[in-house]
Amino acid sequence: MRQLGNIGRLFYGMIVFIVMFPTLAAMAQEDLPPAGTSLSLAGCIELALKYHPSLSAGQASVELQKAKVEQALAAYYPQIDFKTTYNAATANYSSSSAPAYSWNFSDTFSMGPSLDQLIYDFGRTSNYVKINRENVTASKQDLQTARQKVVLNTKEAYYGVLQSLALIKVAEETLTQNQQRLTQAEGFYQAGTRSKIDVTKAEVDLANVQLALIRAKNSYQIARANLNNSIGLREGLRFAVVETIDFNPTEIDLEEILQSAFTRRPEMLQIKAKQRSQEAAVELARSGYYPTLSGNVSNTWGTDEVPNDLAWDWSVGAALTIPIFSGFSTQSQIAEAKAQLRDLAAQEEILRLNIRLEAEQAYLNFNEALERIAVTQKSMDQAKENYDLASGRYQVGIGQPLEINDAEVLLANARANHINALYDYKVAEALIEKTMGLKR
Repeated sequence: MRQLGNIGRLFYGMIVFIVMFPTLAAMAQEDLPPAGTSLSLAGCIELALKYHPSLSAGQASVELQKAKVEQALAAYYPQIDFKTTYNAATANYSSSSAPAYSWNFSDTFSMGPSLDQLIYDFGRTSNYVKINRENVTASKQDLQTARQKVVLNTKEAYYGVLQSLALIKVAEETLTQNQQRLTQAEGFYQAGTRSKIDVTKAEVDLANVQLALIRAKNSYQIARANLNNSIGLREGLRFAVVETIDFNPTEIDLEEILQSAFTRRPEMLQIKAKQRSQEAAVELARSGYYPTLSGNVSNTWGTDEVPNDLAWDWSVGAALTIPIFSGFSTQSQIAEAKAQLRDLAAQEEILRLNIRLEAEQAYLNFNEALERIAVTQKSMDQAKENYDLASGRYQVGIGQPLEINDAEVLLANARANHINALYDYKVAEALIEKTMGLKR
């Protein structure tokens, strides 16, 4: 019967799932752009900041640290309990004449509320609260670091899609040029002005360009997958991207990057919060030398024989606890906390070195890409002129297939180099913004 009951519950659960699955699927797709919708870079970043799981994990860490703050603050409030106790004990005593022993046990039953209140603990609670509050600040900065990483990855993936689309266009234009050249070679061959080798070479060149186009399209599919992944989408969402790379060169100084990075980077703010937290930990360890003062109030009802009537008693008192010797644990805790504080200071120096290196690399890559854009633009114009001349010579029958083939390769490479330079410039620009700690 129990097995039948389990099977019935399983069958019922399957029916509920089948009925609810369309609704669950719709909920999973809620707020996502419909297929075919064109998304700008800002739209992709907005989706990434909403759906990427690393940000959910960071937010959970912040909430966890906030809960620890509330736990630390609990020591400031009275602790109220309701206790019920039962004891069975002998009541032997010793007199001046002789001890009196008896194995007769008497029962004692009591119950009632009690209140304990910390009065003063020489900074134990306040430092514990400060530690956890600084940990909240550190967690928030860690979340901000994750946000900046998500934004940077989304920008790189978005520009990667635009780069692959532009390279597909270059491959398609080169394919069109080779198809036209094949048609011309066939016409020359049929007219008897060119040999068969011209047709054969044009066919081989066309096949090579077709292979290049296949690779370019595959690179585009990979770039699309990277973009979906950087956004954090679980579905294979298909959407068009706005195919524009704005190029507005700006001048920026390395010292400006470094100054902003050292003051705004969330990693720097996080390490500072950790240092303040550890300074409070040192003070918390020192408080082990100091006493604690607390008070208590209780109201109990008791009897020596259940179910006799209960009699109530009030109790009010205070306790002063003075540590005398703790096996050198307090000294060890202070030494440990100070060592961790020195470790954090060393971590800050390492972080500064890494940020400086990151800033210098981003600055150099930015300037290099900027210079390459100017050079590749000029190279592309010259390659286009060279191709036009070679194509014109071939059309009138005085040019050679190798000449126009070289011109086609030069033009395709010049276009690809220019596209890659633009992509590298935008990625370097995004990396500089991340290095400077600029918030989106």
